[in-house]
Amino acid sequence: MSTAQDPADCHICGRHAIGVGIGAHNNPKWVCEECVAIIKHVRAVKRLDPYEMKAREGGMDAAAPLVGEFGPDLSLWEEDQVLSFCGAVWKGCADRIRTLIASGEPPF
Repeated sequence: MSTAQDPADCHICGRHAIGVGIGAHNNPKWVCEECVAIIKHVRAVKRLDPYEMKAREGGMDAAAPLVGEFGPDLSLWEEDQVLSFCGAVWKGCADRIRTLIASGEPPF
């Protein structure tokens, strides 16, 4: 569990947070280096849930080429293929949520 002095996960995208936070001084919401770049937009977001739901499309788009390459039956994949797939989904979602938030448009 992270503390106010020990950031762990980015409040926005779930990647590794750095020592920059937003919100209450005694309980900041830590952000990663990539999300720091859009912090003025992050402050305008009232609820992340709709952004998170829409960001899943980014994970799907990022993983699609791997499904094409490795085949649609994940039970046949090697461990390194599954790990690559999971990493692509996570990065795709994180990248998309930042794009959605930075656009200033509602995610629906």
